[in-house]
Amino acid sequence: MTYPHQQLRTKTRNIMATERGMGRKKEDEVPYAGKNYLLVIGIDAYQNWQALSNAVKDAREFAEVLTRQYQFAEDQVFALYNEEATEANIYQALRDMKRRLEPLDNLIVYYSGHGYYDNEFDEGYWVPVNAKPGDESQFISNANIVKRINALDTQHTLLIVDSCFSGSLVVRKRNAIPDERFKSRRILASGRHETVSDGREGENSPFSAGLLTFLRQNTAPKLDTTSLILYVKDYVFGKAQQHPVDGRIQNSADEGGEFVFHLRRDEATVWQEVCAANTVVEYRNYLAGFPDGVYQAVANRKINELEEDDIWKSTKINDNELAFEAYIRKYSPSGKYLAEARSRLEQLKLTRSERQKAQEEMAARENQREQQRATYDAHVKTAESLYQERKLEDAREAYRAALKLHLPGFVPNQEYLEEQINFCQTNLAFLRHYEHGKDALQSENYRLAIEYFQEALKINNNSKVEKLIAYCQDQLRQPQQKRGATKTQQQAYATPTPRRRGVGWWMLLGAVGVFVLLVIIAIIAEDTPTTTPNYSYDDPVQTDPAPEATQPVDVAAATPPPPAATTPSQMILGSWRLQAIAVVRDGYAYDATQEDPTLYALLGATYYFQNNGIVNVNTSVGASVHNYTINGYTFYLGALGYGIGEINQLDNYNLVLTLPFTNSFGTHQLQFSLSR
Repeated sequence: MTYPHQQLRTKTRNIMATERGMGRKKEDEVPYAGKNYLLVIGIDAYQNWQALSNAVKDAREFAEVLTRQYQFAEDQVFALYNEEATEANIYQALRDMKRRLEPLDNLIVYYSGHGYYDNEFDEGYWVPVNAKPGDESQFISNANIVKRINALDTQHTLLIVDSCFSGSLVVRKRNAIPDERFKSRRILASGRHETVSDGREGENSPFSAGLLTFLRQNTAPKLDTTSLILYVKDYVFGKAQQHPVDGRIQNSADEGGEFVFHLRRDEATVWQEVCAANTVVEYRNYLAGFPDGVYQAVANRKINELEEDDIWKSTKINDNELAFEAYIRKYSPSGKYLAEARSRLEQLKLTRSERQKAQEEMAARENQREQQRATYDAHVKTAESLYQERKLEDAREAYRAALKLHLPGFVPNQEYLEEQINFCQTNLAFLRHYEHGKDALQSENYRLAIEYFQEALKINNNSKVEKLIAYCQDQLRQPQQKRGATKTQQQAYATPTPRRRGVGWWMLLGAVGVFVLLVIIAIIAEDTPTTTPNYSYDDPVQTDPAPEATQPVDVAAATPPPPAATTPSQMILGSWRLQAIAVVRDGYAYDATQEDPTLYALLGATYYFQNNGIVNVNTSVGASVHNYTINGYTFYLGALGYGIGEINQLDNYNLVLTLPFTNSFGTHQLQFSLSR
């Protein structure tokens, strides 16, 4: 059987024009059943190389066993023997096969001849009949073979090569799936990078003998390629000590499936088995084996039905508009599931419309929320600025405006705003009493000044206010004639009497620490002057010195220097800098910043402890004010999440505190190391 490629090329064009149904109506189309094609190349009579004995014989017998016992039609087998197997004809044969093949077709390419291996470039070659030794330009490289095999659009392509060094074609190994539905691109070579036996003259090569023996003796209706390969490997190694190898073509359409050889059998028997299996693959195999069979029309109808069922199953799994629209287009107007498909498509469109509407509403709400957040942030920023400038009334109103706009997730949170409003109100009350006391003091109405200062003292236990009270009391103990004119006193008493409040209410307000309050306290807490006391909250009010007979008592000069701090409550006073934070577990301290990097922001923070039970904390991210209590070495910090802890170390330069801290993950023992 020869291979006149010019005739093949003409037939290919005619078949393409016929089989692809040019001008057919859609309803006349039937599923295309894949065909089995074979291209065999055998060369014995080389023009410039040593002649071989059995290459053509092996190729012919391989073609014969496939057409006699398996479902390969003779008009689908093409051959190039001896002088026909030139480089140009081999390339042209592959090109013509590419034009002939349909995507569901299968192809076996069988080559038996000389092989050549270039050690320098690690490349194997087929040697055409007219190639000259040493002239690689006339050889066909493995790279070119693989490139052309990859270009063939088939269901299965099997390349069988019986030549020296044919193992260099094998690219990769992969587990096979014994299923024809998955595409395959496989190679079976007669040896590794080695010479292989041509066999005795008139006989088959060991490799070809293994192939033919298994194919001839097989009685199973289906023979998968993997079983054939395993048999050939064992057979050849036992006969000739060769090492046949197999693999899959890299970067190809291979899906891990494999070609299956189907025996030629009685049509009625085959049809019964096909109907029992009732699969698209089996009906197509029937059509390939019996292209003019009596059940051809039934097979085509069953393929259409099963394919529609498969597509419908896939459509329901995908469950989207595109899938149902594609099914409706394909099977209108007579599809089995058209009504269900149209109903589901309407549901999906309605759901999409509702979802789109919900998304638009959500986007509108989110946009409104962002606008509200921007206004909220502006109010908070204004309030914070006013707070720092000590414009407490304006700050309070700005905080209140922000509070009205607050929504969950806004920063700062609602609790912070309420605290700031309370801080402003507390400070305003403190300042109001302080200013009234100052006015009374300037008018030398010391009794009234004491009342106002005592009200201020209930809000904040400030040392300077205490000194001002002591000063007023000292003035009252002096003879009245030394305290100033009666007229001045009467003017001072015109100042309204402060309204008294419940002690508990003031103690509650006094327990809340605030940064501005600490600033106020820090200014008030300056040393008492040796003349008239400095009672101004913002800037000291300069007054004319009183006559020598009415000079106030210099309380600071009369008071002896305080003793050295000896108790924890005394030693802790002043400023400390945070050096490290540790978490204590099972008696061991671990660096807390390694577990929670956000704690780095606290390192370097300053803690200013005052004798009024307030600590002012300044960090790189802001400032805060808290209450604290010391009882011996027991320490309590009035901050969210912290409990009663203890002082581990306290001297003039070092302070170590251990405090329990509770959050959503549990209670932790945190150890703070501070230094002067």
